[in-house]
Amino acid sequence: MAATRSAARRLELVDLNSGEVVQRKQRVPHAFDGKGYTLEGHGTEVPNFSLNLSGTEWDVLDWMKQQGGCANPVRLEPADVAPLLCSTPNTIKTSVARLLKLNLMLRIGGPRSGTYQLNPRRFWEGSGEAHVKACARMDPPAVAPDAKALATALKAAQKAADTARDAAEAAEEAEEVAPGSKLAEKTRTTADATRASAILAVQTAGNLGVQLPVQLRRFLQEATK
Repeated sequence: MAATRSAARRLELVDLNSGEVVQRKQRVPHAFDGKGYTLEGHGTEVPNFSLNLSGTEWDVLDWMKQQGGCANPVRLEPADVAPLLCSTPNTIKTSVARLLKLNLMLRIGGPRSGTYQLNPRRFWEGSGEAHVKACARMDPPAVAPDAKALATALKAAQKAADTARDAAEAAEEAEEVAPGSKLAEKTRTTADATRASAILAVQTAGNLGVQLPVQLRRFLQEATK
């Protein structure tokens, strides 16, 4: 008698409470081309949007990503890159210099090498194991705001705090003139929203390392009571 071949087992996920068979969710690759994933770092380091990057500086970062600069050194010649980014060689040089100062980009080789890589603490493409090795090998510095970023954050915090104070005064006046009215309700809602935005702006400036003046520290203390 010929031996019978056992049928292949089919495994399913089952809800133990209802007995319902749940379809297994298909895994998706990290990137469309299967080369890995691109990481935008966050956490204790300052976010990119708070650094007041210029349009050309964002373009240089994007160009570096497209050239594989998330995981490999890339040769960047300002004269060659400028036409692609609708810019000038001097503007590209200035942008690269600031990105290096912020530690978003790292110089690979000597001061005149012209070869760079994006900071793997902030940008990465590849496996997690390779990411760990790259960080250990390169010992990349933390991204830090410069004077331009700090000045912009302070200016935004001061403007937001002034707007919040004006909105609070308008809400108080509306409540005195027409208590319980739709106008009073609307102005109070606006005041609450502007206060929340101002709190975020002041806290962001403080997190960046801005030395907050007394009036902003007092505003934050009163607004977060």
